[in-house]
Amino acid sequence: MPIRRLLPALVLLVAIVVAAALLLPKSPGDLRDLLLSIGALAPLVALAAWLLLTPALFPGTVLAAAGGLAFGTVGGIGLALAGAVLGGLVSFVLARTVARSSVEGFVARRRRLATVSELLERRGFAAMLGARLMPGVPATWLHYAAGLSPVRLPAFLGAMSVGALLRTVPYVLLGQGLGSGSPLVVAVGVASIVLGGAGGSLLLWRLKPRAATATST
Repeated sequence: MPIRRLLPALVLLVAIVVAAALLLPKSPGDLRDLLLSIGALAPLVALAAWLLLTPALFPGTVLAAAGGLAFGTVGGIGLALAGAVLGGLVSFVLARTVARSSVEGFVARRRRLATVSELLERRGFAAMLGARLMPGVPATWLHYAAGLSPVRLPAFLGAMSVGALLRTVPYVLLGQGLGSGSPLVVAVGVASIVLGGAGGSLLLWRLKPRAATATST
């Protein structure tokens, strides 16, 4: 696809990044106050924020915690799951439409990269889920990396959905727990984050020997 056709979308994305960096509050509490000041449309605005701000690399943890503070456990979880998956899909599509063809050509000319690319295509769900659950791996960058890889869309959506449940929802619980002063909810949120990270580490460790074997041939 010619880059000039995508220029308006890229300009809009840059504008959103700048606006988010300069104008939006970075703490869940302040973001909660901003959402609640909107009134009855606050849930729709929160969902739109996920779709616009996820591609702009705004931290999903802040959005999730603010959702928990603003809408409680059930409402916050629903918005976080829908927003994290749909926002990740927007990032994935942007990356795949802008740069996919040039990246595929680059990979095809390098044998080891082509082999790893094949592994990602065959084991896309497991590899993406492991990376999504790993602590310290920003989901916002992972969405773009997935779009540039051969990971298929169903595998990406499946991994991001499970990852959002295990890694994004706990921040909703943290926000709601801190807002309500409930140590139990906070403990559940922290435990979920720890268990999700451990699961991601184990999954990637199990995939690592296969990747090493593939790249050595």
